[in-house]
Amino acid sequence: MYGNKQPSGGPRKTTSKSASKKQQLLDVATSNSRPSSRAGSRVGSRANSDDEGDDHSDAGRDDFEDNADDHHRAEVTWESQLKDAIEELNEKRSSTREDALSKLQTCLSQRYTADVLDTQRDDLMDLLKKSIKKGGARECIAAASVISLVFITIGEDDEKMFTDLAPLMKYTITNHENTEVKAACTHALATACYISSTPQPSHLPTYDLLSFFAEIAISSGASANASHNAETIASALEAFSVLYAGLFHTLGPKQLTMQARRFFNNIIPAAKTLLEHASVEVRVASGETIAVMFEVLDHFQRQRDDGDFSDDEEASETYNEDDPEDYEDVTGDFRYDGLQGLVDALGSLSTDSARHRSKKERSAGRSAFRDILKSVELNELPHESLKLRDYDIDFRGWVEIIQLHFLRDRLTSGLQTHFVHNTMIHSILPVTAILYSPGSGGGGLGGSATFGGSKPALGSQVGSRSGSRAGSRPSSSMGHYADAADTKEELERVDRKYLNAEMAKIRQVQRKKDRSREKFDEY
Repeated sequence: MYGNKQPSGGPRKTTSKSASKKQQLLDVATSNSRPSSRAGSRVGSRANSDDEGDDHSDAGRDDFEDNADDHHRAEVTWESQLKDAIEELNEKRSSTREDALSKLQTCLSQRYTADVLDTQRDDLMDLLKKSIKKGGARECIAAASVISLVFITIGEDDEKMFTDLAPLMKYTITNHENTEVKAACTHALATACYISSTPQPSHLPTYDLLSFFAEIAISSGASANASHNAETIASALEAFSVLYAGLFHTLGPKQLTMQARRFFNNIIPAAKTLLEHASVEVRVASGETIAVMFEVLDHFQRQRDDGDFSDDEEASETYNEDDPEDYEDVTGDFRYDGLQGLVDALGSLSTDSARHRSKKERSAGRSAFRDILKSVELNELPHESLKLRDYDIDFRGWVEIIQLHFLRDRLTSGLQTHFVHNTMIHSILPVTAILYSPGSGGGGLGGSATFGGSKPALGSQVGSRSGSRAGSRPSSSMGHYADAADTKEELERVDRKYLNAEMAKIRQVQRKKDRSREKFDEY
């Protein structure tokens, strides 16, 4: 009888906690919104002052303060989110740790967080290694991705962080039963070595890691307990090629040249065999590994023919002292006896029409192997352009392109942010230095990069722009091997263009302010 009786004041309205909270936030946002603040500021100023110039100055000051407050709040927000995510890695629930790793991936990729991350370095690395040791497959894969981003952000020249990490990662690659975890840890370990290690002839940890990845490819995955697994083999080839490109891109000391020749002799038979693998990823990775080795050693041979190197240099160090005949194989002129057979195999893949492969797979393979064939047979360097901001950045040669692809796969949507703000990338790929802008970056920069050029990878977008936009850096015809004088002149030209671009921005802002002031005065 009384169950449906309403209060005398009419039906009572109920509001959920979430709706109430949303309404409170809406009220706060409405009361503190910038348009209201700006309008109130201007009206009050005009009502209480006879000097319209002062009114305009006050309004502009309010706008500036509002923008500064918004920027400060955004900075505090992402910094607190980053620290909270690191704290959540201590939680016992695996789902909580996985969510925290996902947040870290997003934050470290789409923002340049070096200043904040540097203070959390040791604690974060300990927690990430713990996730690799004890976490499930999803947690291991996410932790490996975060490790790559940590090294890209703050790992430059930090060999201790790399040497502390390497044993765990090598053990996981060899013994973990999940092949996706093996591949993720392979990429993370390669990134750590690639970013942190100084390329010196006596730097044995890098050589040992190159041998570790080479053995996985040579054994078709068996040395990592993943026989014939495409994902394991392809990741090992990608790791080997980026370390080879980063370590041997300039061959000077004879010991360094001997190491490059030795790794070539060791892996080339297996790489040639893997060109026939059923997986297109393995075939392309194998072809690119062959191409970058030929590019490096062919360039060395051209320098040798020009008289830049001679056999009279003392070779005080050999990597494989148990094999005295090895010395003759890694010195003297560079010649590969199986070149014609290799060219025939690459030519067949560049025109692949096998019906047992999908149309998309055949198209991707043909596109990649056309560039690889030209490099091996004709010494023609491939070209790829990357459009960022107002510039078309040109990458020439496999040394630059393979490093670009490797960094792109690690950074994903945060590519532009790091290419603009991360000076470590500018030192690895000098053609990106023109993009430099100080600050933490982020806030939508990450996903606006587009690729063009003869990109030898799946899903490539072909184009042939070469410095087509005003201010884009002119590329050298020799790519990574440009003459030192040309490089210096090019960098000076980049500095002048950067300064001119900055001055143009300042003048444009000033013109807008002048026009705004004129309109305000007329009003």
